[in-house]
Amino acid sequence: MITMSKTISTRLSDKEVAELEEIAAKEKLDRSALVRSFVLHQLEEYKMKESARLYQKGIVSLQEAATSAEVTLYKMMEYIQREKIRPPTQSREDFKEEIAKSLKWLLNKKI
Repeated sequence: MITMSKTISTRLSDKEVAELEEIAAKEKLDRSALVRSFVLHQLEEYKMKESARLYQKGIVSLQEAATSAEVTLYKMMEYIQREKIRPPTQSREDFKEEIAKSLKWLLNKKI
């Protein structure tokens, strides 16, 4: 499958452009690559935030949240910890069931 990239334009102040150019030089990237990196990072953060909200409400499991956000389980766990998001209240049976489901999912993925 071939994906086409699209060009997106935005307006920035001279100061913001100068800051981008300074960071790009420091990181040894061209300005476009730096802006793309920033945008992709923020998209990933947004998806994790939305998935974490569903996890916190008990709508999805932690594994489902990670899958929905298109990140690894470990990355989602780091996000949850960093943002101090508390899991929904679970009974011992619910907790055991979630662990069993996660193990089954991991075994099926053959990681």
